[in-house]
Amino acid sequence: MAAGKNYKILIVEDNQENIDLLYYFLSPQGYDLTAVMDGVEAMKVVEAEKPDLILLDIMLPKLDGFAVCERLKKNSDTKSIPIIMLTALKDLKDKIKSLEVGADDFISKPFENVELLARVKSLLRLKEYHDEIERKSIELEKKNQSLLQMDDFKEDLINLIVHDMKNPLFVIQGNLQMMSMGMDKNALDYLKKYTSRIERSSQQLLRMVVNLLDISRIQEGTIELKKEQLDIRHIIDEVTKNLKDLPENENKEIKIEIDENISFVSGDKSIMERVIDNLLSFAAHNVEEDGKISIKIEKNNNDSIRLAVTDNGTQIPKKFHDKIFEKFSQAEIKENGYKIGRGLGLTFCKMAIEAHGGSMRLDLENPVGNRFILEL
Repeated sequence: MAAGKNYKILIVEDNQENIDLLYYFLSPQGYDLTAVMDGVEAMKVVEAEKPDLILLDIMLPKLDGFAVCERLKKNSDTKSIPIIMLTALKDLKDKIKSLEVGADDFISKPFENVELLARVKSLLRLKEYHDEIERKSIELEKKNQSLLQMDDFKEDLINLIVHDMKNPLFVIQGNLQMMSMGMDKNALDYLKKYTSRIERSSQQLLRMVVNLLDISRIQEGTIELKKEQLDIRHIIDEVTKNLKDLPENENKEIKIEIDENISFVSGDKSIMERVIDNLLSFAAHNVEEDGKISIKIEKNNNDSIRLAVTDNGTQIPKKFHDKIFEKFSQAEIKENGYKIGRGLGLTFCKMAIEAHGGSMRLDLENPVGNRFILEL
């Protein structure tokens, strides 16, 4: 610590000769010195000026040094100010009590120049480090608050955009239905496949929009699951049928195996339909034109069910097995050449299953393609 830096030092001493001696030793160092002669005045000066260090005598009028030290150390605004107690040379009891009330150090009278300067410089250096840590802590807290505000703004913006996207999608779907109702037989046969494709694409887009909304609600803990007994076979049949209706999936094989003892599962119908839809869409998107997909549901020993969706497409490397469910890792995985479906489908699936009290993972032991395992 360089000499001459303008540190403020408060001297609290009722003996003028000792004050003069301390000024004589400390003034050449360039410190900003203030002296008071009683404990009450010391408290006022500390509150007003917040010195960098206090040299505090024990025997003071109005309020002794022990009381001054104890009060300052119990005050959150002043507890970090170093205090050096000025004690009698052989009074061990005073030295012990000085430490008990929170003093940082003590110096025996009569003062020795080298010792005094060494202790003052040491404690001022520690005070400087402490102040720097405090400043950094405040800066980090401000930056953290700023990041939290930005994150809240981002979530609000996403929710707003997603909400606004839903309206035109509903309009598109409604108008498609009106078109179908108003067509004659010849026009209906000709345009049916095109309107069906438009409708399916709008449904896919709507599914991605709703997934985003649900991801946000799950993270905020505001989603309300409407659980009921679901016919899992019916859900899988409907999702599979819609998937096979797409021209690009016509030649893909989808094999379904469901334990005969399983008919109903408990869950939110809308959410579970989208989970199955997202998983099958991922598999279909990942395999070749004549690729194979299988869905297998079996009962576990603890009365839970195990649902596995397997494809024989491009295998996602093990290093991405956890990242594949993370919102902000989707771009990285796609940049590495792996197909993971549209939007945040897999992120939604894992969060939705966990919201139901279940679990979801990508099977590390699967030899070919990918196998997603859900337990409910």
